[in-house]
Amino acid sequence: MQKHKTNRLETTKLIGPMVDKHWSDLRSAKDRGEMVAWCSGPMFIFPYAMGMKCHFMAGYAAYAGGRGAADRLLEIAEDEGDLLDTCSYHKAHMGMAAAIKKGLPLREDVKLPMPDLLITGRLCPEMSHYAEGLYRRMNINVVGIDTPPPANESNVMILEKFCEAQVREVLIPTVEKICGKPFDYDRLREILAILKETCLLRNECWEYFKKIPSPWTLWDYGVSIAPVFYMMGSPDAVPYYTKLRDELAERAEKKIGAIEPEDFRVYWDGWLPWGFLGQFSRKMTSLGIVPLVGRYPWEFFPHPETIDLNEDPVATFAKQVYSNGGLAKQNLPNMSLPTLHKWIDEYHLDGVIMFSSKSCRMWNLGHPDFIKAIERKNGIPGVIIEGDMVDSRMNSFAQIDTRLEAFAEMMAARKKSVVDL
Repeated sequence: MQKHKTNRLETTKLIGPMVDKHWSDLRSAKDRGEMVAWCSGPMFIFPYAMGMKCHFMAGYAAYAGGRGAADRLLEIAEDEGDLLDTCSYHKAHMGMAAAIKKGLPLREDVKLPMPDLLITGRLCPEMSHYAEGLYRRMNINVVGIDTPPPANESNVMILEKFCEAQVREVLIPTVEKICGKPFDYDRLREILAILKETCLLRNECWEYFKKIPSPWTLWDYGVSIAPVFYMMGSPDAVPYYTKLRDELAERAEKKIGAIEPEDFRVYWDGWLPWGFLGQFSRKMTSLGIVPLVGRYPWEFFPHPETIDLNEDPVATFAKQVYSNGGLAKQNLPNMSLPTLHKWIDEYHLDGVIMFSSKSCRMWNLGHPDFIKAIERKNGIPGVIIEGDMVDSRMNSFAQIDTRLEAFAEMMAARKKSVVDL
């Protein structure tokens, strides 16, 4: 059997200390007299503009999962009455809050200060349950902003204006009240300027996924997402992506692939399995499968060139969520399928993997339909892999290994049939 090897990037080794510092600063914020916000969805840019330390729901769960602490958080939440199939991100927070309230044993590195304000930027129904649960159990201030995904293009501008109005009329007045000062629009513009520069560099890095062999993988980008999302505005973001781009350019020139040999180039749909990246990476590497592009990791401000720093910053941000192809726009299958068809050619893909998270219903919408449409139009195979982002009980690696092996055989057979024609 052919042996495959992984060529690890040097730059991604820098991200661990950056992320650790972010969460460490958040944990100690109240000791320094700083205010704290928790956020689900993309609205943390607004408390950041007011100088608050800020948490991101999915980022925290991924952080806890990557450090092997998620199962304990989920266990505590279920002891408190949360259901097994509740969103594991939601449940991780319920477990952490319950442990702090009741003084239960919990690792210090996954404890967070209770927020002065919880902001939901609701992309899925679970976020409102999460906010309601924390409000009832912990008696914290909550403000909800809805960012529903558009069903078709005619919905986009309507929902964009709806999002913008909520920010102006509900979120900003609430943040001003909690902080006791006027909203800092100048700081919001500064954060957008750093975000734009960072994402432009990130997009240069994306171009290297099109190289054969690819000098990096989707997993590498996954661990590099924080500077363009929940750490937006960080002074470390631009230097990080500058260094990453330069390393990728050098690799591409020398034709150094992230995985050698690169047998199969694939699309990955849905959440990344944050708590189990090592297991997935090792199995896929052993089969020569290189994950390169995905709907979820690509939703973070894919068109930074459209960030207009001379425009009203609230309107600019709302456009990044909607009309400029961002977070809300790509959630429903009919809105994202044309992009998938385009990527198959752009990234020279051999197959598609649909990661069906057992505790997240939103990202599972239409997976069988996606595969059927792609097989018909593009002629490449797909597979559905069931698991979870951070809950180890929902990942059967014996089953996952079997499906990935069968998927590799399907891609190999197709490539051989194309050569034989």
